Amino acid sequence: MTRTTNGFAHQRLDAFHVAMELTIGVERLASGLPRGHADLKDQVRRAASATMRNITEGANRLGPRDKAARFVIARGESGECDAALEMVERLRLAPGAQVRALRKLADRVGAMLTGLIKSQQRTETSGCLRR
Repeated sequence: MTRTTNGFAHQRLDAFHVAMELTIGVERLASGLPRGHADLKDQVRRAASATMRNITEGANRLGPRDKAARFVIARGESGECDAALEMVERLRLAPGAQVRALRKLADRVGAMLTGLIKSQQRTETSGCLRR
């Protein structure tokens, strides 16, 4: 995995890089889905992309409440991506191993986001106690 480094906070988050890997994998999978499944193809693409974009937005927000809110949205999107991938798997529209690997990435991102959300909530709580 190639990582670019710049001044943006999202580049330092493993969750961003895993979400990017998920998004790229979903794009490759979606491009090979058979005709007649445009809605599912669009849904899985949008959910994966939204996961990555909301992680990026959250990481670059300043306050813990703003960060946590974007991470919560990203976590929901990763769940939505997993559900769409499960449909692809159950309908046997793509190779099972490929879909299962992407579902593992979606699950991993979701778990990482749970940690990020909890971290931001602790930061916010500890900040309130200092005032």
